[in-house]
Amino acid sequence: MSALILISVLGVIVLYLGLFGNRKLLVPVAVIGLLAALYFLQTGWNLNHPMFETMVRFDRFSVLFTSGLIIITMLIFLFGVDYYERMTEHVAEHYTLMLFSLVGAMLITSYNNLLVLFLGIEILSIPLYVLAGGKRHSMRSGEAAFKYFLLGSFSSGFFLMGIALLYGSTGSFDIATIQAFATSNLAPSNMLFLLGLFFTAIGLAFKIAAAPFHFWSPDVYEGAPTLITAFMATVVKMGAFAAFYRFLEITALPPSMTKALLVMTFATLLIGNIVALRQTQFKRLMAYSSIAHSGFLLMALLSHQPNTANVLFYYTFTYALGTVGLFIIFTLVKRAANGDENIRIFRGLFRSHPWLAILAMVFLLSLAGIPLTAGFIAKYQVFLLAISAGFIKLTLFAVLMAVVGIYYYVLVIRETFTPSDYEQGTTLVVTPLNWLVISLCGVAVVAFGVMPWLLA
Repeated sequence: MSALILISVLGVIVLYLGLFGNRKLLVPVAVIGLLAALYFLQTGWNLNHPMFETMVRFDRFSVLFTSGLIIITMLIFLFGVDYYERMTEHVAEHYTLMLFSLVGAMLITSYNNLLVLFLGIEILSIPLYVLAGGKRHSMRSGEAAFKYFLLGSFSSGFFLMGIALLYGSTGSFDIATIQAFATSNLAPSNMLFLLGLFFTAIGLAFKIAAAPFHFWSPDVYEGAPTLITAFMATVVKMGAFAAFYRFLEITALPPSMTKALLVMTFATLLIGNIVALRQTQFKRLMAYSSIAHSGFLLMALLSHQPNTANVLFYYTFTYALGTVGLFIIFTLVKRAANGDENIRIFRGLFRSHPWLAILAMVFLLSLAGIPLTAGFIAKYQVFLLAISAGFIKLTLFAVLMAVVGIYYYVLVIRETFTPSDYEQGTTLVVTPLNWLVISLCGVAVVAFGVMPWLLA
């Protein structure tokens, strides 16, 4: 709990540093604060008791996911030093809003009460509504913020209706009470309870961009500032899947919900991978890639095996590492191409910056699930879970979609090794700090692929 309070206070401190013009201290103070929060988390590794009248529980699962969230946020902040260098105002506000959003992500990984889950989702989402429109003079950025806010509010309505119905059928917001009701003989025939489960699941499905609740993702990813897109694609996804896992854990997955999740998984895998084939804009490609990965993660949730939590963390964390590294490289290349976001801007990268091209290839191969990368182990573990749960047809379909996914990742790799046929606007410059973050992500992706037991 100390980590949660510390990061909340840290957000206020960073805001005041910005108000007093201490811009150079923003990232160092934020990173030191996040490291301190990480330390407090590790000291409470074995804590497994409810807090605040049983509303919050920091157990091994929540500590694991929260640690991952903090590490990814630190990498994004280090990326932000160069990203915000040309920004003259409101830099502190951006960091502050991301820290508050991180607090929301931490809450939804450790909730023991549905009201805390709703509170966490709103704390996570509201700062992102503002950050998505961070490019004040860009119409696409304004459109992204508006769509994210509108559809996010719509999903929150479904979520509130869901927890209201769950309260009406069980008489409590407490997870233990709802779980006891879900495992009783009354649950299968209680329509109020089943509707509550469906509506709550819809609200969570929006956050993970699962079909058919994915429509916001491509436009928001494309319109939001790249740093914020990286944050949404990693921290938000990790937190949302942790919340979804906890929710499914208490529902005992009635047959009707299992069927609905099965259809959602098929649709998410299909839409994410097939539509990605037609994308030429990098951020839209990553949006549909994110949807496709949500499909694979839904397979893990659907399997509901004893090892599901560990597989879920391994997949989301390694996916986040690869995504952060790839977005940093994209930002650098985009800057040299005068803001162009077409995948053709990667042309000539191997000739001008071979190590940068190789690292980009490593990240893309990991996302594609190629052996010797963490992405391969992640997908392999998900397939094993699905097979052990009896979802053979789903596994075969997912393997086919994984093969399809390799194609659009290879397209980007091909661009990096293709000689450039156009003149770049400026020289591509990589700062030592960017090299550090990219290299850390690259080494981690390969190390966790070769030695997956490091995250076990």
